[in-house]
Amino acid sequence: MFLSRRRLILIGTVAIIGGVIILLPLILTLTLPDLNKVNITTNKIEFNGLIEKNNTVLLNLFFNINNPTSQALTTSKIDYTLFANGHSLGDHTIQYLDTPVNGRPQLLANRDATIQQEIKVPITDEKLVTDLRNNNKTLQNIDWKIQGSAIIESGFSSAIKNFTSSW
Repeated sequence: MFLSRRRLILIGTVAIIGGVIILLPLILTLTLPDLNKVNITTNKIEFNGLIEKNNTVLLNLFFNINNPTSQALTTSKIDYTLFANGHSLGDHTIQYLDTPVNGRPQLLANRDATIQQEIKVPITDEKLVTDLRNNNKTLQNIDWKIQGSAIIESGFSSAIKNFTSSW
């Protein structure tokens, strides 16, 4: 008989594997929650010093990531541009691409997570350097803005979340 029991099992197995391969991209996107609910803000910016000879400022940036979803998430990379009083202070990156998933920052369900980075920022704007010196090297009277994007991951899927934050 042409359709023996073994052939039916083989055809069924091949059909199931083919269906999984074809539907895999759809299955993977089902694991990611609505990223419009996830909120990335600047928690604070700390002044760690000014290197006078080359006008380089040492800053400590704290990002707050609010995850109001019912699913734990993680991030592998945050790219952002830092602005002070409307002037760009350059592009910066926080990345965990070479870190295993269990070592990356965990964005637990219905919780906030803080990600910190210390950066060195060369400042060419003399007015900003003067503002820092006149404010006793604090960050008062400076309008900070951060524009960027973060790669948010969950399970087998990831998506880019764009954000803008002021401090």
